Amino acid sequence: MTDGRKGIAIIVAAGQSVRAGVDKLWLRMGEKHIVELAAEPFFSASTISDVIIVVRKDKLDHARAVFASRPLPCTVIAGGESRTESVRLALEEANRITGSADAVVAIHDGARPYLTRSLIEKTMDLAAITGSAVPVTPSVDSLRLVTEKGNEPLARDAVVRVQTPQCFSLKKLLAAYDLGESATDDATLYEKAFGTVTLTEGEPQNEKITYLSDIYKNEMSRVGVGYDVHELVKGRPLTLGGVTIPHDKGLIGHSDADALVHAIMDALLTAAGLPDIGHMFPSDDPKFEDANSISMLRAVIATMRFRGFVPDNISATVIAEKPKLAPYLTEMEQNVAKAAKLTPDKVKFAATTTEGLGVVGEEKGIAAYAVALIRAIN
Repeated sequence: MTDGRKGIAIIVAAGQSVRAGVDKLWLRMGEKHIVELAAEPFFSASTISDVIIVVRKDKLDHARAVFASRPLPCTVIAGGESRTESVRLALEEANRITGSADAVVAIHDGARPYLTRSLIEKTMDLAAITGSAVPVTPSVDSLRLVTEKGNEPLARDAVVRVQTPQCFSLKKLLAAYDLGESATDDATLYEKAFGTVTLTEGEPQNEKITYLSDIYKNEMSRVGVGYDVHELVKGRPLTLGGVTIPHDKGLIGHSDADALVHAIMDALLTAAGLPDIGHMFPSDDPKFEDANSISMLRAVIATMRFRGFVPDNISATVIAEKPKLAPYLTEMEQNVAKAAKLTPDKVKFAATTTEGLGVVGEEKGIAAYAVALIRAIN
C-alpha cells in the first residue's frame, strides 16, 4: 500500500470457544496469550496504521492491560453476540478512526497465532488494488460431498481452505454488512454485495486453533541424552533411582552417587539448553555432600519449568554386573516419575550387564544412560 491509504487491522477475539471447551484465546503459548500472538505481526506490518482488538465484555479490562503501550495505536472494544455483530462494531470503529473511505481493513481471527507479516502486507496490497483479498491454501485431503441422497467424491482442486486476514476496502465491506445478513467469514458477505472475491496464496502454517489438541501439536519438543558412572566401594549404601538396594558395596560420590538419577538429570538439563549437574550441583559445595539425588531431580524439574520446559518422557538403562536390579526397577520408575511429575507410563528403565567386560564387568562401578524428551510449556 504505497498510495497513502490507511490500513486498519481488526483482530476478532470475542467468541466463546465452544468447541475448545475453554477460552482458548487467552491461553498462553510460551510467554504470550494466543490472541497476543495473533495480533503481534500487525504492529510491525508496513501496511498497518491502527489495530482494533474485539473481545468479550468481561475481557475488556484484561485485554486493555495486555495491549497497552504498543508501537501503534491500539483500540480494544467489546464485541457483540455473534461474529457478524462483533465485526460490524469494529468496522464502525475503524471508520471513525480513519475518517476516510480509502482505508483498507484486514480482518483476522484471534485464534490464528502463526500469521506472518509478509502475508499481511501481501494481502492488504492486493486488496488496495482489487477491493478484496482472501488468502487460501489447497486442500490436501480427499473430499466427499454429502447430500440427502448420499455422498460422492469431490475434486480436491475444486476446493480451497480459507484463511485470515481477509482484506477489503473499508467502504465496500461496511456496505456489505449493511445488507443485514450474517456469515462465518467476511468474504461471504462481501461476495453477496460485490461479486467474487480475489483469492491469494495463503501460508500452510497459518492454522486456526479450534481444539486444545491444535495447541499441543505445535509444541516444541527437545531430546537430551545423559550418562553417568560411579565407582563401587565397600562401606557405602547402594542407591539407584532413589531405592536403597542391599549389596556389599555402594557407589561413591559427593552426593549419594545415584548414577541413574544423575544420568536422567543431565539428559533433562541438556535438552532444556541448561548446564549439566556439575554446574548446578558443584562437587566442591558442602551443601550437596551426601545429597539425596531425588531431591536434586526435583530442583532440576523446577529449573526447567522456569525456563519454559517440562519432561514428557524418560527412558534409561542401568549397567551393573551385580546386584541384579530387575526386582527394583518398578520402584525406581515410580520414584523418578513422582519427582518429575510424570505418569508411570512415561518413565521406563532397563537393566543389563557387560558380560564381565570392562570396569562394570569387573564390578568396579555402575553406569547409566538416559534419554529424556521434554516439551515447551503452553
